[in-house]
Amino acid sequence: MTLKNTLTLLLFLSLWSAETKAQDTCVYLFSIPESAHFVAGDHFANTYLLHGFEVEKYDSTGRFVSRYSTNRLGMPAFLDASNPLKILVWYSDFQTAVFLDRNLTELGRLSLAEAGYPAVRTLASSADGNLWVYDESTAHMIKLSTAGEKLMESQPLNLEFYQRFAPACIRDDGGQGVYLSDPLQGVAIFDPFAQMDKTLLLKGLTRFEVENGTLYFADQAGIHIENWRGGYSKTILLPEMARSEKTAFWFSKKRMFMLTDPGIAVYSF
Repeated sequence: MTLKNTLTLLLFLSLWSAETKAQDTCVYLFSIPESAHFVAGDHFANTYLLHGFEVEKYDSTGRFVSRYSTNRLGMPAFLDASNPLKILVWYSDFQTAVFLDRNLTELGRLSLAEAGYPAVRTLASSADGNLWVYDESTAHMIKLSTAGEKLMESQPLNLEFYQRFAPACIRDDGGQGVYLSDPLQGVAIFDPFAQMDKTLLLKGLTRFEVENGTLYFADQAGIHIENWRGGYSKTILLPEMARSEKTAFWFSKKRMFMLTDPGIAVYSF
């Protein structure tokens, strides 16, 4: 190999190494000068903040877009923006789901207690605009319409596991299936008709995202991207500050959000 070819190879390897390192690390984008107790993103890279009684939306550059607020339902606990045209906001104190359009104008709301499901702590949007909930009183995962009508129901999960199934998160994989995680027992995968197909021994997941069979979940070590079929596995390193257990952070499929003193720092990965 000539000296010229050797230098060219070394330059290529150096550039490849730098590119790989960049791709395996969260990249800072901008900060939003607001605090929050929950942050979420959508596939348009918009950011949603929950703080106090308010829901706020920011675009992909961090520019404020709109706000929704009500003090009659307590503080919002959770937001699902997997369908950015029909955003789900969960008010756990009043067991009420509120649905917002892309401008954060209210489309409607559903009281799960009044619909006959007072023991729901875990829910998510379904790909067709309805709602997945886990009814702890009957141990069923149920698909409800936004009017509270039961559309589908799983088998009782207390018969499928050795101990009580206590899910922390539900996610709909774009209509291909539904994923339900119990941090102590793993992730149960259901077909689109709410029938359980298999269980993944991925434990400790209190929050995750899923896309085409690929799960996104995080811990202080990083954001893990795992295709359960065995086709892909990757870990994205968190910013150094986020590796502390005292630092609150959230993530979507494309963004990581970290609570800092000035506000919410937004990263891509």
